[in-house]
Amino acid sequence: MPMSASSPVKASHRFLLTVATSLMGGGRSYSPTPAELDRVSQVFLRAGGSWARLFRGSVDDVTLAKRVMRVAAKQGYLTPKPDWSP
Repeated sequence: MPMSASSPVKASHRFLLTVATSLMGGGRSYSPTPAELDRVSQVFLRAGGSWARLFRGSVDDVTLAKRVMRVAAKQGYLTPKPDWSP
C-alpha cells in the first residue's frame, strides 16, 4: 500500500495529521506533506519522545508531540490548508 497524504500508512503520521488538522489552535489548520510529517517525527524523537510510549498512553509524550507540532507550525515548517473563502 503506497503512502499518501490523504491516507498515511504510518501510525505516527496518522497521529500527527490528526493533531495538525483538528487540535491546532488559532483557527488555522494545516495539511502537512509526508516529508513534513517525517521531519516533525524526527524532531519529536530527538527531543526525547517515544512513539511506543505515546501509543501506550504517555501524557508526557502526547504533550511533547503537540508542542513540536505547534512549533513547526509557528516556524512555517507545515503547509497551511488553503483558504477558499472570498
